[in-house]
Amino acid sequence: MNEMIKPDIEALRQRNRAALELSAAACARHPDTVRRVRVLAAEVACESVDIGVYHRIAAEIVQLLETLCGVGAGTVFVYFRRGMDPDCEGHVRTFRPMCRDLLNVLAELERWRADHPPVRRIK
Repeated sequence: MNEMIKPDIEALRQRNRAALELSAAACARHPDTVRRVRVLAAEVACESVDIGVYHRIAAEIVQLLETLCGVGAGTVFVYFRRGMDPDCEGHVRTFRPMCRDLLNVLAELERWRADHPPVRRIK
């Protein structure tokens, strides 16, 4: 039974690593976008946000996440783009927790990028 589970766990680890690599590449290509996402998500997660500005903030975050998703469909940002988009799966009740999760994922991604510096080929 354990032998059947191991390949599945290994496959999940490989998918996770691939998603982290694509996400790190997206962050490297769009550092200003990542900064803006972080600012908006922190504003929602840590401050009181009026319901009237929810759609504006959600639309801006979704647009920024679409920029990050454009680098690769397998990034971790795809989940947040769908989950925060009011026209898709997003809902006002889950917006603040999604912003907190996004901040945690961005922090984890920064730690992962620091632990896995890019390898350069020197001739």
